[in-house]
Amino acid sequence: RPERASALRPADAAGAAPGAKRGRTRPAAAAAPQALAVPRPVWLEAVPAPLAEKRSRPLLDGRPLRLLCGPERIEAGWWDAGLAERDYFIGEAADGALVWIYRARLPLSEHDEAGSGWFLHGRFG
Repeated sequence: RPERASALRPADAAGAAPGAKRGRTRPAAAAAPQALAVPRPVWLEAVPAPLAEKRSRPLLDGRPLRLLCGPERIEAGWWDAGLAERDYFIGEAADGALVWIYRARLPLSEHDEAGSGWFLHGRFG
């Protein structure tokens, strides 16, 4: 689940990651994790915001979003009762801003109170 993919942690005074051993370096092969093939936004909404829709198309500020890429299916959380079944898309707003939205898969999310399955989850910088 994207909302659980990272966490803020303070660095120690020497700048090493918490729990890292001093004086040891990682082997070159383990130095950096692989980059994601699919771009992800830097800013995630604290709680995904429901989006209105018209003819099953998501609207942002009353205007339709143009879907540029997707879906990227994420199905996770069955092991801790935090089930997420979503299809993510990158959308372009009328002003050219890029947003990260998802459509909840059936059954619709408990966040869905307005009858829409679309949610705004993040914004690209």
